[in-house]
Amino acid sequence: MFTRRNRGRHGYPLLGLLALAVLCAVALPLINALVIYPAYTKIMVGTFEDAARRLAVLTIPPSIKHTRLGPAVLDTPRFLADVYRLETDFGLLRVRVISPKGKILYSTDTAEIDSFESGPIFKDMVSKGRRYARLGVMRSEPVRGKTEAIDTVETFVPLMRGSDFLGAFELVFDVTGPKRELERFNLYATVGSFVISFALLGVVLLLIRQEAAKEHSRLQADKLREDVEQITRHDIKTPLLGVLNGITFLENFTALDTEQKELLDDMRHAANTGMDLISRSLDLYKMETGAYEYAPADVNILSVCRRVADDLSDLARQRSVAVEVSFGDGPLQRDAALPLSVEENLFYAVLANLVKNGIEASGADDTVSMRVTADGEFSVAVHNPAPVPEAVRAHFFDKYATAGKRTGTGLGTYSARLMVEVMGGRIDMDSSEEGGTTVTVALPL
Repeated sequence: MFTRRNRGRHGYPLLGLLALAVLCAVALPLINALVIYPAYTKIMVGTFEDAARRLAVLTIPPSIKHTRLGPAVLDTPRFLADVYRLETDFGLLRVRVISPKGKILYSTDTAEIDSFESGPIFKDMVSKGRRYARLGVMRSEPVRGKTEAIDTVETFVPLMRGSDFLGAFELVFDVTGPKRELERFNLYATVGSFVISFALLGVVLLLIRQEAAKEHSRLQADKLREDVEQITRHDIKTPLLGVLNGITFLENFTALDTEQKELLDDMRHAANTGMDLISRSLDLYKMETGAYEYAPADVNILSVCRRVADDLSDLARQRSVAVEVSFGDGPLQRDAALPLSVEENLFYAVLANLVKNGIEASGADDTVSMRVTADGEFSVAVHNPAPVPEAVRAHFFDKYATAGKRTGTGLGTYSARLMVEVMGGRIDMDSSEEGGTTVTVALPL
């Protein structure tokens, strides 16, 4: 259950990269079309607008610079010559000189002269002293019956004396060349963003495919391992059952002396231990996959703690280690009782595993203690004076994590965590060079 869930997290970074690649594939072209291209277009229009302002100021003769534009302007020496120079030297498509009342005093198109400019742009913006520029399109004169589209920037430049409107110039620039270059640049940028985005998307999809293949292989390997383990459990149980049946037959139908009976008892104990281990292994597998059916019942939990200490007393004596059990403020009394709803075999397996680990980690004349409390919740803290190696502490409850015991499998603390979580409790470990190691199991009362 835990292992598979953790494996699924390995794909999160790749899924994040995939989302980023898709976002880039969509966002980069949109940003280019909606932000970058309009921004460059605005810069281009602004450049021609500023050029129009400078040209208009330079075209007005100093003698009439601060007077209202009227018919007399056309009689000013060099004015018409300067306007004509504007048209020819700067490639202007149209030049118009407009009086404050909107009368067209001069126009490249002579038919417009003496007519009036009364559009909203002139009335609402230009006549109030605000410059205006816009991108547009004009049709060229027909050549062999065909006309061409010409990209333009039309600008209105108001002439002001303080807040007094003196008139305006309208200049129309041919921007076909710059606009086509801008469009070419925009095309290259869009294509480039597509190429980069889809290249990133392709790389991420390739990585996801490789990760998916690895995950598929891992799942197949896990399934094969699970099948082999189940077959192995079944195959091992069969000869063990045969051994137990043979022992029962010898006890019932054979004359045995005392030594032979003791030998058969040892054989029965070994066979039963093997059966228990196989059953416990199957239970752990069910816990991992979430298929274990927890069946709690009321038990005297203090009695189970005493039984763990008694059952491990021989191992403790062999290693010259003392085992102490306390409840509340003093040693655990034989007649003490505390009912708790748990599955007795599970709790016994957890506590026996932790105490056995503590005994095996301790040195001669050390003490392993079990401190039992029942204040809001039931907890038992198993302490031994030996610290857990620092490299193992962060992975103490992980599968196959071991502190270097020659015969260790790295499954003891892992199975303890599984069983405690099945019982609805929690298990924690604290270890240091000065304080030794304490593993605490807490269960709800």
